Amino acid sequence: MKKVLLTIMSIGLAVQCSIAQTEINNSAKESGWSYKIQGFIDPQVHYDTREIVSGREEQMLFYPAPKNLDADGNDLNAKGSLNMLTITARIGMKINAPDMLGAKVFGYIEGDYTGSTNDGINMLRLRHAYVDMKWDKDELLVGQYWHPMVAHEVMPGTRPLNMGVPFHPYSRYVQTKYTRYFNKIELNAIAAFQLDNKAVGPNGASTEYLRNSCLPELNAQLVYRGDNVYLGAMYNYVLIQPRTFTTDNLGAKHKTDTKIGSSAFSIFGKILSENLDFRFQAIYGDNFYEQCLIGGYIETPKFNSSDYSYKNFGTTTIWADFSKRTGVCRPGIFVGFGKNNSFGDDFDNSEMIYGRGIDINNLYRIQPRIGFYPTKALNFFVEYELTTVDYGKRVDKMNNLYYYESDYKVSNSRFIMAVVFNF
Repeated sequence: MKKVLLTIMSIGLAVQCSIAQTEINNSAKESGWSYKIQGFIDPQVHYDTREIVSGREEQMLFYPAPKNLDADGNDLNAKGSLNMLTITARIGMKINAPDMLGAKVFGYIEGDYTGSTNDGINMLRLRHAYVDMKWDKDELLVGQYWHPMVAHEVMPGTRPLNMGVPFHPYSRYVQTKYTRYFNKIELNAIAAFQLDNKAVGPNGASTEYLRNSCLPELNAQLVYRGDNVYLGAMYNYVLIQPRTFTTDNLGAKHKTDTKIGSSAFSIFGKILSENLDFRFQAIYGDNFYEQCLIGGYIETPKFNSSDYSYKNFGTTTIWADFSKRTGVCRPGIFVGFGKNNSFGDDFDNSEMIYGRGIDINNLYRIQPRIGFYPTKALNFFVEYELTTVDYGKRVDKMNNLYYYESDYKVSNSRFIMAVVFNF
């Protein structure tokens, strides 16, 4: 009897929810509002042939870890690892509104379960949340979205969470983005603020260094959008203040306003044919830690002062992605190369280095893949990701100086399989 009652109650609740949803949809249509829920579920399994530098339970792969020799000369990092995760499952909602202030208006909010830190894995975290207003020749986006260095329209077609890191940037910022349209030409101006992707400094990774500078990260872009061609160039500038005070040898505090500015340049593009998709990006610039690339800055104590001076160490990266864009079977390949522009420079033993990959000379990745698309909703992916790093060893010089020189290379092979259900 209890099972019968529970069944009747469940059916009644389902009917009520269906009626309520229908009423909401009808009301939305009548008022000019509409809603669309979208997302996917994508369980992934991956196997690595050695230890890696990574995040999010190793799903966010940066590059293979350096050698770690034991007393017998064995490399402790030369071991495999196998894992399976579903943390990138995603759900989002697009909300279309009636025209406001003469503009087409919609809002978008999206989350996944990767967490904003490693400790937050499996917890829902905010990916995107923005309002978009578009007039005939102007557009204004306000909220959390991809950092402009990501160039969303030309992102790689790889499936894993790292999406080309550390060759392709990966970060989301809270921002205000203004676009002016001139037929096929677009001008973009963006002012952005950090949240999940933070700069690094004396107090670890934090948004405080950008906030202390009282200047948002600034980006300007020039884009050409043709029928089958998308080409662009951008300039990015960020100013941070690592410290608000310093401490002398006696423990006394002294106020400081010393800042460090970093610039970056990028060209990017996408070329489409009936069946093929080619994408690329080249980046040159400084202090790319928060973009998930190698890079950072160096802090040096000033002589006869409790203050510090700063110097960037930067990166050059280039990547390309080529794929088939139609049919059930769609092969593709991603290739990337990165260079530490400061490798081999002299460093002072008293300096502090904040960033990623100061002991890396260069690195590259080759990542072929095959996607199977039997239906629009259900897809299958198999990928192989080979990443090789040229690590340097520290060489001490006279006069309290040292530098890095190339020492050895290590590689990691990652095998990935994924099932994706889109809705």
